[in-house]
Amino acid sequence: MSGEWSSVHYETATNDFVNDLKSLSLFQKSNEYADTIERLLIYLKQATPYGLLKNKPFAFAIIDNLHRIISIFDKKLLDENENSQLTNLFLNSISDLYQDVNLYELFLAIKDVTRIEIIFHNYLPLLKQNYFTNDDTYDSLITCILPIIGCSSAFVLINENNLPSNLLSYLLVFAKNNWHNKQRQNVIISILMLIKILCKKPMLVAMIIRSEWPNACIQWLEVSGPRPSIKTDCLLAHILLKLARHAVAVEYLNQLNCIQALNASKEQMKKDYTEEEYATIDFIQSIIYALLVEADEIKRNFVFADKLMCNILKQLVSYTIQASKNELFIHKGCHISEFLCVLCKLFVNDDIVNKCLNESSQLFDCLTQLLIQFTMTNNDLTRCQQALNDEALVSLANLLWSISFHESYHEKFRSNKALMNTISNLATSSLLYTNTHNRSCPRDICSLKKATEGILWNLKSLYITQQKHISEEKPMIMISYSHSDSIFCKEVVEHLSQYITVWVDYKQVTQNNAHSDDLWEEIAGAMEMASIIILIVSKEYYDSKSCRQELSYATDTLKKRIVPIYAPEQQFKASGWLGIRIAGQKYVHFGRKNFTEAFNELLSLVTVDQKSIAIPASTSSPSKPIVAKTSKIDTSLKSWTSKDIRKWFEDNHIHKDLITLFADQFYTGTALIVYAHHLKRFYRNEYSEISTNYSRTFHGKRLQTIDFITFADAFWRLREEHDPQSKIDDTCEKYTTNQLSCPMKVLKEGTAWLCQRTAATVMKEKIILNLSISSRVTGRNNHFMHYDRLKQTPNSRQDNLAEQVSNTTQYKTVQQTQEPKIKSEPTDYIQKARYDCNPH
Repeated sequence: MSGEWSSVHYETATNDFVNDLKSLSLFQKSNEYADTIERLLIYLKQATPYGLLKNKPFAFAIIDNLHRIISIFDKKLLDENENSQLTNLFLNSISDLYQDVNLYELFLAIKDVTRIEIIFHNYLPLLKQNYFTNDDTYDSLITCILPIIGCSSAFVLINENNLPSNLLSYLLVFAKNNWHNKQRQNVIISILMLIKILCKKPMLVAMIIRSEWPNACIQWLEVSGPRPSIKTDCLLAHILLKLARHAVAVEYLNQLNCIQALNASKEQMKKDYTEEEYATIDFIQSIIYALLVEADEIKRNFVFADKLMCNILKQLVSYTIQASKNELFIHKGCHISEFLCVLCKLFVNDDIVNKCLNESSQLFDCLTQLLIQFTMTNNDLTRCQQALNDEALVSLANLLWSISFHESYHEKFRSNKALMNTISNLATSSLLYTNTHNRSCPRDICSLKKATEGILWNLKSLYITQQKHISEEKPMIMISYSHSDSIFCKEVVEHLSQYITVWVDYKQVTQNNAHSDDLWEEIAGAMEMASIIILIVSKEYYDSKSCRQELSYATDTLKKRIVPIYAPEQQFKASGWLGIRIAGQKYVHFGRKNFTEAFNELLSLVTVDQKSIAIPASTSSPSKPIVAKTSKIDTSLKSWTSKDIRKWFEDNHIHKDLITLFADQFYTGTALIVYAHHLKRFYRNEYSEISTNYSRTFHGKRLQTIDFITFADAFWRLREEHDPQSKIDDTCEKYTTNQLSCPMKVLKEGTAWLCQRTAATVMKEKIILNLSISSRVTGRNNHFMHYDRLKQTPNSRQDNLAEQVSNTTQYKTVQQTQEPKIKSEPTDYIQKARYDCNPH
């Protein structure tokens, strides 16, 4: 009976509290306002004898209605009378209730995320910069608003546009100005709690870094003298911990010497805090240390019996097991996902995996049970809970993937049928992959689908059942690389493909419109069919479990020949599992010689089928480009008539106005090829020139961009179709730019261009341009014998340069005497060529 009475009593107190709260007004008389506040204080005591969590409806009533009268409290706090004092007393009472309870747990009880979003957007605009003044007038108001904003934000998707642009800045200014002011510590703690929660948001990390909050936190750690309080130091540690979960923040924190600052604060903390308090904060700082240091550095320190790292491992394993027994998976104020995330980074090192599993017989079973448990979807979870569970699930899959590389544990996997069924379901469910890709995970954690497929592959439970996506033509070379080296990889593939068939994953993704995580079978099939596997060595490759799995299969199972190569700026030295597998192999480092020499050296190492691959002779000349088999322009183009050319324009859907401008300017098909080469090299300048002529010819009409793109695309396709050497020519021109630089003068549009070319390339351009002019003006075909001469070997081309330049110079002289000069002759030879063609 008493319990039923208590429930009714609480409900009555809640209703009375809400009614009186809504009745507050600036138009009330002073004594009426005071009476209302006093009644509200009574209701607070009656409704919360055991704290807010014991009367959640009352707690929600405060949160749902307090925002309505903040503006009234704002005015009343400025009055120096009894009303001001009563208002402060009431707000401090609410603030004290917040301090005694974990508001986060209170918000977890709200199943409706929309309701939490409304709360967040109701309170955020109420926070004003003028509240954070030099006196404590608004401190009680701040400590009521900030906790609600902070805890509700944990459940809301937020980006920079959702926050006031100066919010983080003025909060930081206040914290710096009052850091040593003990009377205002509650406000500082409320600010730090908000920052801690915001640091978990991936979309806000850049904003937090720009506002220099990481700098301030590290500076506060380094302050000499007594520490502020255990709660303040814990919040500082949690802010740095949340930031260390993001790759961009890790780099920034390391630049600020965060680890050094953490170590500098330890001695003072030991003096100021109890042993239990220090142990709590020391563990958080240890996790930060593990997230900030590089994996290979962790391994070196561990090998040399680093006591700190050993302690971190022991605590992580212990806390993970303890958190797994908690209903909310929380231990020491941290969700289990925090512990699992750090273990993922440490488990890239085999020695650490073995140490943890050998020293804790419960760990393997704990991880497997957690994976099964987190896989079971709970529809009652809030958005925040689901995010934490997804993060834990992805981390668990990655941990078990690392363990699966060790054959001694394979039997444990296979003997657990529930575990194997769960892993198989996760590996084949694209929906689960989509839902559990958590962006707050560190970059060394792979997707759920990739991790679970990796486990099955290591256990030999995933076999290649389909070969249909792999080309029937046997690939001679397969490229194994980390996606961080994708730009360099594409450069290598582009050049290798001219000489030999190359299999690389990104081409398969494009062709099959598949997700990269779905390529395991195709990658394995390509490795089986490849004669040689080129490995792009890098730190990211070493840290990647996917890359490890690829190389292990290629070397340990298939016994394939490996050719390691290094990108130009790569300084990484392979060790561990990677160093063992490439030891003694001949390698090519593209940073120790120019690209041409390095590429020729790579080709010389590829000895799969000498008939199918043209390997250029090695050369010591740094300026000699890659030379391929010579070929001439399709001679059938020479027989094209003006009618054929006009028909080609029309068949390629070129705009009729552009046909009017250009069709009658060409008399042979080969002239189109020469112009196509020129158009590709000087695309932007040609666009400007054509636009000007277009506007002048058609009385101010503007050339549409899509029409020009169609025009240019048609020329480029024509050149690729009828000039087999075009792709190699373009490649040579691209890579000889690093040999000799030649600045060009400012173009008509006022844009300064810098074009690097060899002297031979410059001569070639001059000849082609003037020959193109000759074709358009006279319609003669005799200049194509010069073009064919350009297709000879570099030495023969150089021997004939003097004669070619002499001929073209004579032509220019005649042309200039015949054409009237309407404007001053341009000095740049490219502009001069265009002027000769279009003097008007």
